[in-house]
Amino acid sequence: MVGLSLLGKLNRILCAAKHTDPQIAFGGINVIFFGDYLQYRPVYDAPLHTDFSSENKTKFNKLLSEKEIQQRVARSLILQINCVVKLTQQMRTEDLRYLRLLERLRQGQCSYEDYELLLTRVDGQSSVSLREPPWNQAPMLVFINEIRTQLNHRSAIHNAVEAGTNLMVCVAQNFCKGKAVEEPALVKKLLELSDSKTEHLPSLLPLVPGMPVIITQNIAIELGLINGMNGIFRQLPSEKYL
Repeated sequence: MVGLSLLGKLNRILCAAKHTDPQIAFGGINVIFFGDYLQYRPVYDAPLHTDFSSENKTKFNKLLSEKEIQQRVARSLILQINCVVKLTQQMRTEDLRYLRLLERLRQGQCSYEDYELLLTRVDGQSSVSLREPPWNQAPMLVFINEIRTQLNHRSAIHNAVEAGTNLMVCVAQNFCKGKAVEEPALVKKLLELSDSKTEHLPSLLPLVPGMPVIITQNIAIELGLINGMNGIFRQLPSEKYL
């Protein structure tokens, strides 16, 4: 999903590519957006429908960061959209009962019958083991970062036991004004912070050779090392290669 920061970046790239005035939206190129405002929020970004008017009252005397400024610029671009087409015909779901459930779900009007229907599609029976394929390779969706972190840690420990090897743990090094934080109590406090408060960087990163990983940034598009790509961790490079 596209957020305001990504949209603002796209606008700047198009303006630079077309050598146009930055005040001309998307460099004068016609842009078509496809999407649904009722989908999940964009990851690590502000939704396109973010209302900054209420925040202006609470942040009246606070200087905005560059990111916040660009998000407001992107929001102004969204408000310039002058044509909206609403698609009403469902093309992906043929199950009419499930289709009606999805429509009620979008509107927040689900019933107990909908709940029972969803239960018929749950495979979480006692006969299913997360230690066996294909479930041991299945991705898990959670709504709290702390749960995700704990699942990753448990998975790494399990992989280490299965492989009969030692668990490698990379510990975050925190800096303050260019100097490494060395005060034991402060170091302990920082390591205990949730990664939702550390720009989504974990304090402890357990690794095991052979464990599955997922790339979260575009590293080398030409090599297929892109966001969302699955991979296998093999080894940590030595410092001379970093």
